Amino acid sequence: MKILKYVILLIILFTGLFFNACAVVQPWERERLSDPNMMFDENPMDKGAELHYLFIREGTEGGDGSQSGGCGCG
Repeated sequence: MKILKYVILLIILFTGLFFNACAVVQPWERERLSDPNMMFDENPMDKGAELHYLFIREGTEGGDGSQSGGCGCG
């Protein structure tokens, strides 16, 4: 029984070592990860200015990330 426990412990340890989520990103890989196609907004400066004008016009602030009408109902 003791040997079985040690074998299971070793399997868990080796599995944890081989399937961990840590990864080293090399400099040449960072270019692909920071591709402009990965951005949500094409021009974040224009999006921020547009939201600022919207907030001024409507007299509201925040809540720009949800899909509801702003009344808090959904």
